[in-house]
Amino acid sequence: MSNDLVIDSSPSEVRIALLEEKKLVELNSEKKDRSFAVGDIYLGKVKKLMPSLNAAFVDIGYEKDAFLHYLDLDCSFSRY
Repeated sequence: MSNDLVIDSSPSEVRIALLEEKKLVELNSEKKDRSFAVGDIYLGKVKKLMPSLNAAFVDIGYEKDAFLHYLDLDCSFSRY
């Protein structure tokens, strides 16, 4: 099973598409004028692990889950 994450970023919007076997599974679109931004700190609960993407979807209290890649974690984090 192949998973792809496609990210399109412009000055006013960021679009993220999750593809499984070349088929669109999820599409997220964020306007830059939203009340939260990259770098904000949230308390959340991991909902879905995506080992092939080295990432997880995390429930932080919004309608859609947040996407967290392991490279976005603190530099002291290590993979086993």
